[in-house]
Amino acid sequence: MAHEKPVPTWRDLAAWGAVGAAFYLLIVGGAIALLHQNPIDAIAPPNKVTAELGVAMLFFMAVTGFGNRKRRVSLGTFRNFLIQNAAAIVIFLFIIWGFSRLARMSTISSSGWIAAVTGATLIVLAVLGSLATASTRTNLDLIGDEVAAEEMRERARLFFCSFTWIAACGLLLIGLSLSGPGGLLSSTIALVGALILIVVLTLLGIAAWRMSDELGRTLSHETGNMAFYLILIFGGGWAILAHLGFVAAPAPLGWLTLFTVQMFAASFIALGRRKLLMR
Repeated sequence: MAHEKPVPTWRDLAAWGAVGAAFYLLIVGGAIALLHQNPIDAIAPPNKVTAELGVAMLFFMAVTGFGNRKRRVSLGTFRNFLIQNAAAIVIFLFIIWGFSRLARMSTISSSGWIAAVTGATLIVLAVLGSLATASTRTNLDLIGDEVAAEEMRERARLFFCSFTWIAACGLLLIGLSLSGPGGLLSSTIALVGALILIVVLTLLGIAAWRMSDELGRTLSHETGNMAFYLILIFGGGWAILAHLGFVAAPAPLGWLTLFTVQMFAASFIALGRRKLLMR
């Protein structure tokens, strides 16, 4: 006999929002402690910082609540929430530490910083995605949707290949951001590293294409078409405005970062059009 799964209600959304608030307060408290500040002095009396922290907490509560609105609050889902977010925070703290050391060791342009942050974000997403995929083959199983978990379990090679491709994109942006005048890497080393990563990206793309089914290949075509129009609209529009003198022209590394972001934005649009983001 089939048993219908209980449907999450607004109480679950409110509960996840409360979890998000508690988690946010823990993060802020830890950050204040690391900075060796008095928590009372940091948030009182009311000032601009206090207001910003309050707005950020409300935003984090909303994102946590709506992002988990389809999951029932239970010991297992709460455990998965803690593991995923703790892993993300540890990785981001390590990246922030690395950026702070980098800022003291070299001079990076604004486009270089944007590229480095974008690359670091891609690496974080790739690491978290790989951990989630690996968890489907263990008792941990961080994926709440059983259908999605089963698909990731059956097609783990494709998912690992895709996440490695994302991480390679991130490494390419970070490597290029560390080169140039005042950078840690010489132009020759950066060029060799970029060529190696481009070859890796090409091979991973071919492997992912061969392992994809008809739907995956259709989504790949739709992503390419959408990315073309996004680049034409935003990149071309920016180039026109820069040519006419209304805005500053983007740096070459800025163009590469823009293309990368628009490519991933196009993939989300393609998935959203087929309602695959609602799973």
